[in-house]
Amino acid sequence: MDKYLIGLINLLMKNGISHEFLDGLAGYFDVDAVSVVALKDFDITFAKTSSFFENNSLDILKLYRQTKHNNFYFERSIKKGYSIVQNYQEDRLANPLWKLTGLKSVLLYSLNTEFNSVIALESFNKERVFNGADLEKIKLISPFVSRIIENVVYRELLEKEIVKLNVDLPNNTDKDTLRVWLLENLRKIMNLTKAKAISLIYPKYGVYSFVTNNKNAGFVKFRKTKEIESLLVYRMYKEKLRAAAVFVYGISDKSPKCLEDMYEQFGIKNVLVMPLWENGRLEGLFGYGYQTDMYFSLYDVNIVKLITKRLFQMLSLSFEFSKLSKVITENEEEIINSFVLAIEIRDVYTKGHSQRVAFYAKKIAQKLGLNKKFADKIYVAGLLHDVGKIGIPDVVLMKPSRLSDVEYEMIKYHPVLSYEIVNQFKSLKDLKTIAKMVRHHHERCDGEGYPDGLTCDKIIKGAKILAVADVFDALTTSRPYRKAFEPKKAIDIMLSEEGHLDEKILNRALGILIDSFEEAIKIGESSLIPKAFDEYKKKFSHVDSLTGLLTRSALLMRLNDLIRTGDAFRTYMVDVKGMDSINIECGSEKGDVLLIKVAETIKNLSELGCEHFTRYGGDSFVFVCKNRFENVDGFLADLHSRVKELVSCPKNLRFTSVYVDSKEIGSTQELILLLRKRKNLLSHSTLNR
Repeated sequence: MDKYLIGLINLLMKNGISHEFLDGLAGYFDVDAVSVVALKDFDITFAKTSSFFENNSLDILKLYRQTKHNNFYFERSIKKGYSIVQNYQEDRLANPLWKLTGLKSVLLYSLNTEFNSVIALESFNKERVFNGADLEKIKLISPFVSRIIENVVYRELLEKEIVKLNVDLPNNTDKDTLRVWLLENLRKIMNLTKAKAISLIYPKYGVYSFVTNNKNAGFVKFRKTKEIESLLVYRMYKEKLRAAAVFVYGISDKSPKCLEDMYEQFGIKNVLVMPLWENGRLEGLFGYGYQTDMYFSLYDVNIVKLITKRLFQMLSLSFEFSKLSKVITENEEEIINSFVLAIEIRDVYTKGHSQRVAFYAKKIAQKLGLNKKFADKIYVAGLLHDVGKIGIPDVVLMKPSRLSDVEYEMIKYHPVLSYEIVNQFKSLKDLKTIAKMVRHHHERCDGEGYPDGLTCDKIIKGAKILAVADVFDALTTSRPYRKAFEPKKAIDIMLSEEGHLDEKILNRALGILIDSFEEAIKIGESSLIPKAFDEYKKKFSHVDSLTGLLTRSALLMRLNDLIRTGDAFRTYMVDVKGMDSINIECGSEKGDVLLIKVAETIKNLSELGCEHFTRYGGDSFVFVCKNRFENVDGFLADLHSRVKELVSCPKNLRFTSVYVDSKEIGSTQELILLLRKRKNLLSHSTLNR
């Protein structure tokens, strides 16, 4: 999350759901309009919109009321959590009245309130492709919008009941401000409910308080003390009170000591204790003490419950916003480093690469006499230049052999992805310049680079410097397909590639690159990646997450090695037949259990010398054996009964198994094609019996 979004949340908390907030939200998500709507008792309870609706004479309240019984995507978002319609005009489930508005794309996100409520991102002038990133951002902001809606609706409800309570957010979240704010609101509630004493504990945020008519006896603490442990509400918290309860002094000879203390000090005869449970967890309690015998009606309890929940929500919102603000305002370099870590974890071959490129680029900028501001910008660009690789599939990003044309096109898209990610750092100074450096670091002076094919005069200086640093580090770093070049050899290669790099910048950078090499290597060695991750990558990068067997790509590499050495071996393929119908009949969870048990059973063949057990596709398994083939064939012939001992098998469970001898093939591709052909022939003949 960036400072722009934090600013919107701050605006929301100060002014509520205003035009200014919703307009800002619309701009942030690149849509024309944003609306927030809540339904209660089958009618519109709350509706707020950005200024687009008013500017275009669209009555949102009327529109929602007209379509509330025939708005499929509104209902779906309430039930499923969200709905996305990329082309509303062509969608057969779209409401005709909404089509008339010209709506082209919409994202409806369900808010977590006690009412049916949504926040809608609406695009009228162009089709907007919503994605997972949009959902994550909406998810971040939705709790704040939800609480504000509930606060407004609760306030209206309380005012209808002639209960004038106004619990607003505190102006600040430091402890002194919170203490004053909480004491004021507790006294409001005490006057409203006619209570003579009120106690509140909220251990989740370390808030403990007690208020009476005697101002000298009241307190708000932010840590637990013996005085707090003596409170009735704290005792009930330890007992995990499930629902509202009334405790009366003198009703028996065994009144709790805390009740006796309340009676002796303040004349309190009975206490109504209200717990707040959220998601199966007791968050806190509120206690109301009275000096007279009171008989609480259901109405009294519900109003007190409403008041209690509102105050807890405002406290929670204040603390959560405080924590969020602290996270965002901390050193921005740590946030950037998190992105760098994410890509280095995906591609261990570039471990330390981003830090070295940033280091080299800054050194070159200084050598060229550029000012500190520019040097700092290019350093940030260096850190982020490859972050877009996080969107490239593992099979392409970590492929040790030559890339296909399609795979190379995928790799060439990473500067665009990096550019889009950098554009999310709204708080970065000179964001546009840094983003351009990142986008164009693979452009070439002869126009043969990517992604935009710019010529030298069109490429900004920062991107040219970044390109020099990037190429030098790539050449002086080992890759799976070659060893690292010595710095001087790398320079010779760079000079020989005419039309690639800016010659003026390269010639002035030669000395500083060689002089900085040793220091850059040390920087790379202190990479952000935890040491434990290398072990994790080795252990799990080629493992199927469901069965624990090898993945298809890992098997193919090992088959290549076996064929290259010329050893004789046999490759088996075992196929679970009718897996689709099994999933439909028994459910996908039981289907997964079945596949796990099949994998466990087949792996027992390791006792016969078999190896390289692989889940090859959704319901096929492959492994390799070098001898004892008769025993393996016997094992597979009895596979059904072996699996049946481990799991309740569906009636229609069947297996087919085929094999290919290494002498029959010349390559891994031929081996796999022959296995599939034999499996298909066997399956066909079985079906026609």
